[in-house]
Amino acid sequence: MVDVDVDSVRKLKCDKCGSRFKYPERLEKHKEIAHNKKKEKCRACGTEFHSTENLRKHKKVCKERM
Repeated sequence: MVDVDVDSVRKLKCDKCGSRFKYPERLEKHKEIAHNKKKEKCRACGTEFHSTENLRKHKKVCKERM
């Protein structure tokens, strides 16, 4: 088995937290989710989500439904 240095494979680095990525689109998605985007909040229970899609899925099973 060949020992591969992760930093040599993941050359793209987030300037805010230092996370590393192999592909530019993954770095951009990371920045959007982790550093820029406002969180979506469930009105019923207050749980926060990074995406509207995750909030939508949560609402289907939320125990605190109105």
